[in-house]
Formats: sequence, C-alpha cells, structure tokens
Amino acid sequence: MIYFVSSLKSMTMANGSESASAKLARVSTDALAEPGPDWLVAKKLWGVAWGMHWIGFGVLFSLLAVQSFIALVFGARGKGFCRKPLFIAINSMLFVLGSTRAVYLLLDPYESRQNGVKDPKWLTLLLFGIAFPCLTSSFCLIHLAFLEATKLKIGPNKLQNVKFLSSVILMHFAIVFAAETTASIKPQLKPLLIVCQSFSILWSLILSISFIYSGFKLMNRVKQVRTQLKAFERNENLRAKKTNQKSYTTKVAKITFATSFLGIAVCGLHFYSMIGVYGIYSDVVHPSPWPWLTFQSIFRCVELAMACTIAYSVIQRDKTPEKTTRTTAFDSAGVNMEQRKCEVKDIDQYNLE
Repeated sequence: MIYFVSSLKSMTMANGSESASAKLARVSTDALAEPGPDWLVAKKLWGVAWGMHWIGFGVLFSLLAVQSFIALVFGARGKGFCRKPLFIAINSMLFVLGSTRAVYLLLDPYESRQNGVKDPKWLTLLLFGIAFPCLTSSFCLIHLAFLEATKLKIGPNKLQNVKFLSSVILMHFAIVFAAETTASIKPQLKPLLIVCQSFSILWSLILSISFIYSGFKLMNRVKQVRTQLKAFERNENLRAKKTNQKSYTTKVAKITFATSFLGIAVCGLHFYSMIGVYGIYSDVVHPSPWPWLTFQSIFRCVELAMACTIAYSVIQRDKTPEKTTRTTAFDSAGVNMEQRKCEVKDIDQYNLE
C-alpha cells in the first residue's frame, strides 16, 4: 500500500513536471516576439483605440510603400540622381519597410488573430524583424549620398566606401533572417535574437552619431567658405541667391539632425523592447494593455517619422537646381573664389531638407 501511494505520488509529480515543462515551452514560444496582452481583455479596454492603431498605422505604412514604388517607377524615366543606384536602393528599402509593416499590421497585427488569420511563427517574426534593417540601411545610404554630395570626409574611409557599406547591409539582413527563422523553429535559441538586436542597435547608433557629426562639420565648412565669399559677392542677384542658399543649408542641417535623433530614438525604443522581452517581461506573459499599446504606438510613430524624413530627403535631393555660370576670381590670399562658390553651391544644392 505504501509502495502504491509512493508510486502514485511519483507519477503525479512526473505529470506535474511534464505539465510545467510543456507550459514553459509554450511560454518560451510565445515570448519570442514581445509578449502581447490578454487580447480578449485588452480589446474591450481599448475600444476604438485598437482599431485606430492597427488600421491607421497599416494604412500609413502602405502609403509609404506606394510612394516609394512610384518614386522607383518614375525615377527610371528621370535624370540625375533618380537614375543613380543610391536612389534606387534607398527607395527599395523604404518600399520593403512599408510593405512588410503594412502586411504585419493589416493581416495579423501582433498575432492578435484580429482578422481570423494565424500566420506561421517564422513569418510573423520575419515580417516584424525585417523592418529595422530596412530602416537602418536606408538611413546608411542617405548618409552616404549626403557625404558624396557635400564632399565631406569623416572617420575611416570604409564608412564612405560603397562596397564596405553594402557588405554590412547584406550581413545585417542575413543576421536578422537567420536569427528570426532559427528562433521560431527552436525557441531555446532565442538568445540569437539578443545578438541580432544588439547588432542592429549598435549599427544604428554609429550611423546616427556619424550623421550628427556630418551636420556640424557641414555647417562649419559653409560658415568658413561664406566668410571668404563676402568680399567677392558684389552683385545683388548673387546676394539674393546666397540668401536662398543659406535657407537650403539650414534645411540640410535641420533634416540631418532630425533624422539622426529619430535614429537614436529608434535605438532607445528597440533597446527597451529587448530588455522588456528578455528581462522585465520574462515572467509576464501578458503585459498591461494600455502601457503596451502606448509603447507600440510610440514605436510605430518614430519608425514612420524616420522613414518619411528619409523619403523626403531623397525627393528633395532630386530637385537640385541647375548650376549657374560662374566667373573665376582670386582673393588677396590667392584662393580660387570660383572653386569656393562651387563648393558652397554643391553643399547648398544638395537640398537634404
């Protein structure tokens, strides 16, 4: 009898252990992406706000994809920068970003089964994860276009080398693809997601800091050149044009700093998300509804704002006015003022508003 009771207890403990193990496996699988709230409870609390979130952002990202696609189609017929590989690459990245975010939000937003659709785990993770490398890659390429147009040199030459940057971008996509698909198949390998996100955050921070430094360097360079041009500028038309160019330079600086700070904000939100997934939310399967929705809304807003500034920069880059005829002159120090004027116009006409 004692043996029977002991055996029964052992079987009960074993079954309990198996249940706990199975539960842990389910929790691990669910925690691959950032944990979602209890959807039945959350949707009742949110009301209209939930529909505004997933439909609103889904439509906005769709518009981003459409705009990028139109830019690619009409860019093939245009001239100048719109025919260059950088223009095509940047708009392609923005198109993929807008498309994947739109599909993710409109098909099965955050695995909520909103529309009765259940995406495969690997597809859900990939749709969500691929957007960040698209955003950082387009940011990297617009920075490269900015440096090429302004003739600025910052840091190691590799940071301005197309082949090197292309290899980093390809490696970034490969890491994301491998990490997301592997973690979806084997939940025990979810630490790969930490490696993937850490690389993304570090790379984006490097780009943002470099862009801020480029903006300050551009402003200092323009200020120095304009000081030398004061004695040379005599014609009123040239002075009027100079005023317009000054506004162009101001817009260059504004968009440079705005895009950079948005990039840093994305890094911060991504870092918080990573800590939330693997730290704060490690024992919380269902986070509080309103804080979760607020965080996701802020994240989508920052992503969309950064993508729009990049798209706007590309459009303005292709509206560069034609260069005017210049006369050659030298100042008292023997500086070629024609070269200086060209230098300022090349910087100002970049129009990275």
